[in-house]
Amino acid sequence: MGNIAKHPVLVFGLGVAAGYLVYKYRKEIVSSTTKVVDAGKDFVLQQKENLEDIIAETKE
Repeated sequence: MGNIAKHPVLVFGLGVAAGYLVYKYRKEIVSSTTKVVDAGKDFVLQQKENLEDIIAETKE
């Protein structure tokens, strides 16, 4: 890993390759990111509801 960081041409090449792959698969990346964000929101809402239920039970 240290040898790659010492050669600017290799670092530039890796950057170009990564940029190409991100550009090529940008729609898939965006859609999968959206799915993950939605799943996270659903998880947080479910945990909030569970916490509210627990609080309501303890008040009774």
